[in-house]
Amino acid sequence: MPFKNETHSWDDLRLFLAVASEGGLANAVSRSGVSAPTLSRRISHLENTFSMILFDRHPGGVTLTPQGRELLEKVQQMDLHNQAIQSWRTRQDPRPLVRVTVGYWTSIYLTRNLDRLFTSAQSPRIELLSGSQFLNLSRREADIAIRNKQPDQKGLKRRRIGPVTFAIFGSPTYCASHPQSYSEERYAACDWVIPSQSGATGGSSSWLRRKIGETARLVCDTPQAVLEAAAAGGGLCILPCFIGVNESRLVQVSDPLASLPHEQWLVTHENSSALPHVRHTANAIATLMKQQQVGIDTAN
Repeated sequence: MPFKNETHSWDDLRLFLAVASEGGLANAVSRSGVSAPTLSRRISHLENTFSMILFDRHPGGVTLTPQGRELLEKVQQMDLHNQAIQSWRTRQDPRPLVRVTVGYWTSIYLTRNLDRLFTSAQSPRIELLSGSQFLNLSRREADIAIRNKQPDQKGLKRRRIGPVTFAIFGSPTYCASHPQSYSEERYAACDWVIPSQSGATGGSSSWLRRKIGETARLVCDTPQAVLEAAAAGGGLCILPCFIGVNESRLVQVSDPLASLPHEQWLVTHENSSALPHVRHTANAIATLMKQQQVGIDTAN
């Protein structure tokens, strides 16, 4: 006999498992939470769908037919998989994840201000993807990007979040013992800490190399190492003002460098920008980055 052209549901199979395991409708009521009439109707529906008798009915209850026993073995396996899925699901964090790709210094600034991003227990989780190579939003490699140039790709939404300025910083002790730090003599008279070519994060490194040549006292392969070395008194370095001004171990010894500012843009894919968790995180980041510019203006 051919099967009915109808899809069976897991709910019906779950009720079949309850009746088969308990040996009757009455005993299956408490296990399934479904009334006896409903159980009877759903079992009959399942038998009709499969075009086969799964239970033999008798006054003392029900017993499985040979086909019913075969189905029970398969449904028991399905139930084990279902339990494994439920166990896995309970271990997952219910909060949505937002992937944010940013440059190195912006990632440092965001991690130093997490309390402004995670404003409640329900705030989305964030995966911060930092580096000089930005991931592709069009291929959904990230949900939000902070970029130093306005993107021109189709399908992206962009928001200007303000300028990024750069200045020269050094430790108070180093600058006190090297007064040239505060004048244009600094480029020839002071020690410098710079990133390597591979560790450079933008045009500021190239600009400084043109000023001092290959005379740097220390070359570091990560931006964080540059900051740490300068804070330890190793020499002067160039930093984004939103990093240097907020670093208590450093002092600013120059005005913002006129040739280095650039605009920052917050970018999202037009399809994901409407998602509440992406929109919430994008707004929080944009507000935070605008606030840092106000703080820099106040400090200067």
